[in-house]
Amino acid sequence: MLSQELIALDCPYCQEEIFQPLQWFKQPYFTCPACDGGLAADQFAPLVVAIEEALEARVADMLRGEASCGGGCRCGKTADRKESP
Repeated sequence: MLSQELIALDCPYCQEEIFQPLQWFKQPYFTCPACDGGLAADQFAPLVVAIEEALEARVADMLRGEASCGGGCRCGKTADRKESP
């Protein structure tokens, strides 16, 4: 499920955003759709791991009925209080 989440990461060469499923960034080798620069999974590995951890934490929070967004999103919750069910 999480591997199909579309994310945007900047190309290290042209700085254009690459919008692809998370799994796409795990390929051994791929090219930037904007500049055709050669890229490898290890260039994005730390970011991919952090994104996966954040997504998993958010799903766990949602299952528990907690908000980890800290406000600023459309859920209506703020950093200092939670909406009543």
